[in-house]
Amino acid sequence: MLKIRNDTRIVRTLWQYPKLSRIELSNRLGLDKSTVTVEVSRLIENGVIEELPEGPPSKSGGRKPTPLVMNKDYGFLIGIAIQSGHYTAVAVNLAGEFLETKEEDVVIDKDNLAISIQLIYWEFRNRLSKYPGILLGVGVGAGGFINPKDGTILFSVPLKITEPLIVLEEISRKLDVPFTIENNANCCAWGELAFHKHTELKNILFVLVEFKQALVPHAEYGGVGVGFGLVLNGKVHYGSNYSAGEFRSVLCTMDDDLQVALSRDELSRVLSDPEVFDRFAIDLARNIAMLVNTLDFSQVFIGGDIESCGFDFCRILEREIDSNWM
Repeated sequence: MLKIRNDTRIVRTLWQYPKLSRIELSNRLGLDKSTVTVEVSRLIENGVIEELPEGPPSKSGGRKPTPLVMNKDYGFLIGIAIQSGHYTAVAVNLAGEFLETKEEDVVIDKDNLAISIQLIYWEFRNRLSKYPGILLGVGVGAGGFINPKDGTILFSVPLKITEPLIVLEEISRKLDVPFTIENNANCCAWGELAFHKHTELKNILFVLVEFKQALVPHAEYGGVGVGFGLVLNGKVHYGSNYSAGEFRSVLCTMDDDLQVALSRDELSRVLSDPEVFDRFAIDLARNIAMLVNTLDFSQVFIGGDIESCGFDFCRILEREIDSNWM
């Protein structure tokens, strides 16, 4: 069984519950006080965590325990989201605060994936030189069947990958920091788990909806991309072949590549024709409702282009979830 280092447990706990004292860390983690004292001293020396000023003494007198927090400027991370004909790159500190961002309309596929990631990485590394801290890693999100454990893209429409492609080894050799790649909807699910740190999310569904009518690489697939990130018992669920979350409506009857039961012509008008959007939304919402009620998800998160499309998808989804229930 993999043993988690004590220093890692302490840092993660302080990230999740800032301002704990050494004695509170000892009680929460079940570690003896001397172990916590040694680990905390080393982490402070290395700049990973910090001591806050002591508060006023308690009514009973005596010295008040010193609160500890993670140093948000100890390091930063680069995230790259690859879509059809477009990418967004961000750099964040350990509090999730944005330091640098960049978006660009450029086609990234299997032929230029590695070099594109390297170019973005080195540009951001130069930009980040003005910030304190160290670069801790690079994460990439893309559509498709992706095994994040060994960095293999098994299949991806936007990246035009039809046979397994191992990218982790090649890209890791070119970068001098840890690198990982993950399905984009699963990235969103991981994000909700990470930043709802005071709420223990157990069973949730993240629905990522992207509209890409203007982008030629995606037009042949209807101009709409839908992916699910499933979290079961607090962990992202990958399935047997890393295809969990790949979506196609149960209402589809045609033998085509579309994800919902609308024609290509209708999907091209999904943002301009309210009637078409309503049909699209109802189709998607009914599929989500079945999953929510069958798997007993406690929460559904909606993300992507649908957040700013100008239509109230959440209202439709709530109605369909209620209608689907017994």
